[in-house]
Amino acid sequence: MNSTEDSNDSPQMGKFAYAIGFSTAIIALLFMIALSAYFCNRANQSTNPSSPHGTTSTDQDSVAREQGLDEETLSSYPELLYSQAKLHKPDSVSSTSSCSICLGEYKDTDMLRLLPACGHVFHLKCVDSWLRLHPTCPICRNSPAPTPLATPLAEVTPLAIC
Repeated sequence: MNSTEDSNDSPQMGKFAYAIGFSTAIIALLFMIALSAYFCNRANQSTNPSSPHGTTSTDQDSVAREQGLDEETLSSYPELLYSQAKLHKPDSVSSTSSCSICLGEYKDTDMLRLLPACGHVFHLKCVDSWLRLHPTCPICRNSPAPTPLATPLAEVTPLAIC
């Protein structure tokens, strides 16, 4: 009878050992993935000096100013009162009665800034804040910044004579 009892215990013991081994392997695999992710992130933070934990407000301001337009360029764009703009340019200004940035209605005493490349107008404070961060028009995404004149490709690259 001993041989019958041993044969019944052996398959159950094998299944149990297999389940324990498989569970241990899964836990070890998850631990290794977590450990490698930790060390990879730690290595990236030490090689990247502009990590989010180490930035200050002055760093963020300088990055924003580099991406947008400078004060000299902003001040070169025309400023006008909304009441005067309605009289002189009724087509472009009267079609928009509100600022597309703050969604506020224009008043006759509001100062507006006209973007020369596209002709869109905005509240002076709204568009200046926008252009300091983004170098494009908030509506059409055209760049109001002056660009160099386009040159034909033939003048830029010399012809190769065989």
